[in-house]
Amino acid sequence: MPAVFNPSEDTTAHYFIKHFTDDDGLPQNSVKGIVPDRNGFLWLPTENGLARFDGSYFLNFGSNNLPDLKSSRMARVYPNDTAIAVETDIGEILTVTGSTVTHIGKELPGYKYQQYKDRKDDYYPIRGWPDDYAAHFAKIRPIVMPQGTDSYFSVHNDTISLVKRGKVEYRIIQPQLDLLRLFVCGNQLFYLNRDGKLLGWERDRPVKVSLTGALLSDPAFNTCRIELFWNLAARQVFVYTNGNCYILQPEQGGIRSDMVLRDFDFHQTYITSIYYDQLNRRVFLGSSTKGLYVCTRQQFEVHKSDVAGMEVFYAQAPFPGNTVVTASGIAFNRNGQYRWLPLSLNRESPLEKYTLARDQQGRYWGRYGRMLIGISPDFSKVLRKVELPFLIGQTYTDREGNVWVGGKYRGLYYIKTADPDQTLRFLPAALNDVTYIKEGQSPGGLWVGTVNGLYRVHLPSGHTDTIRGLEQGNIRSIYVPKQGEVWITTYNRGVFLYRNERLVSLPLDGQRYMSTTHCITEDSNGYLWLTTNKGLFSVRRQDALDFADGKQHDVFYYYFGKDQGFNSNEFNGGCEPCAFQFDDGDISLPSLDGLVQFTPAAIRMEMPDKEIFVDWVERDLKLTEAAERFELPNNFKTFRLHVSSPYFGDARNLYFYYCLEKDDWRGEQIWLPVNSDRTITLSSLPSGHYRIRIRKLKGFGRDQYIEKVITILVQDAFYEKGWFRLVVLFALICLIMALYKIRVRHIQRQNRLLEINVGSRTRKLEETMTILRESDQQLRRQSLMHKRLLTAITHDIKTPLKFLLRVNKKNEALSGRLQEEEIKTVTYDSLYRMHHLVDNLIHYMRTSFLTGEFSKETVDLFQLIEEKMEIFKPVSDSKEVQIINNILPGTTVVINKLLLAVVLHNLLDNAVKYTANGVIEVTTERNERSLIIHVSDTGYGMPPVIRDWINRTDNDTAGHSEGTGIGLILVMELLTVINGRLFAAPGTSVGTRISLLLYFNNE
Repeated sequence: MPAVFNPSEDTTAHYFIKHFTDDDGLPQNSVKGIVPDRNGFLWLPTENGLARFDGSYFLNFGSNNLPDLKSSRMARVYPNDTAIAVETDIGEILTVTGSTVTHIGKELPGYKYQQYKDRKDDYYPIRGWPDDYAAHFAKIRPIVMPQGTDSYFSVHNDTISLVKRGKVEYRIIQPQLDLLRLFVCGNQLFYLNRDGKLLGWERDRPVKVSLTGALLSDPAFNTCRIELFWNLAARQVFVYTNGNCYILQPEQGGIRSDMVLRDFDFHQTYITSIYYDQLNRRVFLGSSTKGLYVCTRQQFEVHKSDVAGMEVFYAQAPFPGNTVVTASGIAFNRNGQYRWLPLSLNRESPLEKYTLARDQQGRYWGRYGRMLIGISPDFSKVLRKVELPFLIGQTYTDREGNVWVGGKYRGLYYIKTADPDQTLRFLPAALNDVTYIKEGQSPGGLWVGTVNGLYRVHLPSGHTDTIRGLEQGNIRSIYVPKQGEVWITTYNRGVFLYRNERLVSLPLDGQRYMSTTHCITEDSNGYLWLTTNKGLFSVRRQDALDFADGKQHDVFYYYFGKDQGFNSNEFNGGCEPCAFQFDDGDISLPSLDGLVQFTPAAIRMEMPDKEIFVDWVERDLKLTEAAERFELPNNFKTFRLHVSSPYFGDARNLYFYYCLEKDDWRGEQIWLPVNSDRTITLSSLPSGHYRIRIRKLKGFGRDQYIEKVITILVQDAFYEKGWFRLVVLFALICLIMALYKIRVRHIQRQNRLLEINVGSRTRKLEETMTILRESDQQLRRQSLMHKRLLTAITHDIKTPLKFLLRVNKKNEALSGRLQEEEIKTVTYDSLYRMHHLVDNLIHYMRTSFLTGEFSKETVDLFQLIEEKMEIFKPVSDSKEVQIINNILPGTTVVINKLLLAVVLHNLLDNAVKYTANGVIEVTTERNERSLIIHVSDTGYGMPPVIRDWINRTDNDTAGHSEGTGIGLILVMELLTVINGRLFAAPGTSVGTRISLLLYFNNE
């Protein structure tokens, strides 16, 4: 009896619909048209501006950011060969090139006949279908439909005219013409009759046109419930039936119709414009009140039963009839139809969901707790049950048909299914808590994953090798495509490749969804399919190998999410096998809500291969025009730019990275992800030339980058400019010079202070030396004085005293010889001399120890000499010496009288002393500068030695001659005090002349 499959869910095309309104960035919810540019952006005119759509963000242009634009209310989009032209409600033209608005004016570039002039004799150019004003204007003026840059079809009443370069080339007469059924496709005019037949023209001759494709099988088309939608700017024509939309495209011999959208109510959503991306099978719908709808055809099919609670799937195995069976006992064919197999007709399978292995005899092996269970090939009965000592983890059959069992116990169990007895055997391998078992490409080995790492088991010895680097990895699955190449998925640690005895960790995706990867399956085109808890990834196997070998730096992962047809993004893992591949290469993946099945070759991957654009730039919170080079002041605070790239697929496939480089930087490049809002923000950079390198991976292959480079020049700060450096250099030189001068002055000041100190110390030393010299001189004088005193006392005092003692001694012999009068005279004379000697000694001692200045007074010389003559008179009379004072009365001199008196006294004393029976004369001689006192005697004369000693200019009393009396020495010392000089000379005939020179400069 043939197997009867129950129908599963609808397997016809489904669409994922995203709805954008002004809440999502649209300037306004009335979309008047949809047209793509050459860079891949979509342009949407609305009643509040023109919007550029890149798949995620809207960049809006209106009177608020276009200074010359007066109205933001967009009215229509014109067809154009080189640019996009949009007209406002007051006739302003916005010309769009380079994916931004670059020109505003009043003239339409190209297709000028399309511009509506609003004159009575003018025509009305349609906006496409639908056009709310066309039916109204058709009653009063021709309606224009574009054919080319300078040609158009003019429709008025039942006449259609082709006008080229302003001239009518031919006319077509069409009775009962319904204007809303005319359209131009491939520069040819067509008319869709109410009965669904298509009419065309070869110039003015009507011809029947064949219509083919999906539209013919639509029930609504057969009942003529059809509407035309004509996107003039995009040159696309659509037919809308009851919820379905078809695109009409010219082909040889007719028009082909293809369904682009099903089960979408245009009337309920007020759709007025359509654009179809044929490459990616995506439909864009513009509503007059509800914004933009983006409808993407889903590529994956999901199969599940209609039994509640049975939508969660894990392990799968092949079943006869190109069918897959699950451990729950449900078999699905390729069309998604399912049936319950006999053993599970009661909806209770004897097996748990997590493991299912099929041996060479077609039998299925699974688990239930600690029980290993064998099921018949038709899944109708249990053939064998074997209880193990611990809970079973996974079952696996190798190429020889052996069934391997691992679980929460040490080692592996296995059954050789080819043996008649099928005995359960134990392999004491050094591993525990098995999560996955996979046979290697070379015989005699098993790769075993556990919750604590990956192991390689050598058969039949059981020797186990631990793969270093995965000791703490919870292994989810193992894939071995060839010898020496093992792919490992883990829980929370991502995907690894063990190749040539080397373990390499593959990079994670941008969202890190691949940190927990359940399974790896490879298709026939060399792509790996990876299931996660957050969706499905595809990666080119060679890219991953090149990354492991260091040949490329990044790996591009293509992401598929729920919008591609999954009921849930959460795929299931922790089972074996973790995926199933049909003989023809189709893949079936278990998920939390159904089996996801697909044909890898039929899956369209929409690559993010468009250029990178800078939408806007903001400097210190002020918007500026976007460019590729910017010059910033040195004190800028923030620099922010927004990047975009047209991409209408899943945004998680679009990875932007940026790197900031400086011209003189030689370090490692640091690539940072661009923020989720696609802005890059820089703050306060030092001066210099910088490059912001923005890149993205555009698809599979080695280093498939698209890069945008923005150059930034941060101006030098004032202190970095040349003139400032010169000023600083000059100031530095001046400062150095000033510091040098200050230093020199400081040194000079120090030198002066040092000189002063040295001088002061020198003066102190000199004063000290002077004091010492004076002290020495004083000591010498005192010593000399002592000596002289001793001499004087010995000679001048002791001798007379001895003489007096002898004379006055009662010695009759002596007394007899001397007369009494002579004795008196000798006694007087001796006492007199002793008196004057003592007096001179007193004066000498006074001058030797006296300090300070001597007082001066006016001294009458005549009177002073008279006083001295009275003193010496007794002696002079006794020696018959006459003293004559020839000084004129009134002769005066300003001097210290006492010192002068001592000098004159000693001079007169010497004269009297060495004169007998003679004359002593005192005279004076005066000039302008000095006064000379002459003391002349007629005595014995002064010895030449003493006379020469007196006359020496360098006279020093210390060097006096022997025999010099103390009086004369005293006089020589007093001369320095009274500023005088003494000269000695022989008398005219006899005797000696002593001259005392007194200077007046001290008066």
